[in-house]
Amino acid sequence: MKQGRRSAGPAVGKLLTPWLLVFCACLPAQLGGGDDDKQADGTRCDIDDQCKSGACGRNSRLCTHSFCDCPGDTCTSGGEPSPDCSPGWTCVYYETVLGDIGEVFNIDRDTDGGYCRPTCAAGCPEHYTCSDGQFCSLDSSWADPVPRVEWSGGAQGSDAGRNRMTTVALERGQSVQLRASAQSPLGLQVPTFEWQLSYGGQRTEMHSVSELEITLDESSSYVRAELAVRDTDYRTGLFTIIFEGCTGAGGTCGYEGSGCCNGCDKPKSTCL
Repeated sequence: MKQGRRSAGPAVGKLLTPWLLVFCACLPAQLGGGDDDKQADGTRCDIDDQCKSGACGRNSRLCTHSFCDCPGDTCTSGGEPSPDCSPGWTCVYYETVLGDIGEVFNIDRDTDGGYCRPTCAAGCPEHYTCSDGQFCSLDSSWADPVPRVEWSGGAQGSDAGRNRMTTVALERGQSVQLRASAQSPLGLQVPTFEWQLSYGGQRTEMHSVSELEITLDESSSYVRAELAVRDTDYRTGLFTIIFEGCTGAGGTCGYEGSGCCNGCDKPKSTCL
């Protein structure tokens, strides 16, 4: 009679049991966690895998908005609470929010579903603003570098801000030294500084430096200095300073002292 293959028997089972227990105990650490370990929508990120939504905005560097299902698959433009969304966020039909969100990647559209969106009533997250009194919209410029400008000489002062404009009085014939710097909210280097100068609309100059000197001609009513700073990811921050010409002490107005002029020591124009 042909003898069958011998069974491994209880001995082998006893040897394998401890290893199986160790393997099973390791499974939750390797496969578990899921979205619980991911960052919430609208939070700072660097790569897609960090985000619960599965996408990190290329420009915003924030986790994009997650796909969600509304109860009964009937998402409305006003939004509905959904367990797929974080507290303070609501599920809104995708066609209503696609234009405002601006950055939704790797997610298939579903006409019966929507995207999570923060509400103004719950308080807008950082880098969001209450756009329409109901929903919060992403401030797409939050990651742009923030310029700072200092000036000295004929006028002294400093100011900083993204897309900021400031006006300073400067006696005609005087010069000022401008020194520009910038900080990136993302911690990036900001190596590029570009100035565009307009002298009373009569001539324009371009300079690619962080420091320069400008002089307000006697014949010019103002000098407009527009600064653009750019980080290593090519994000741009803008700053504009306008030096308005004024008449110094002892100066004459208009023709032979008649007419209107703005004295540097006067709060408003004076007419003689």
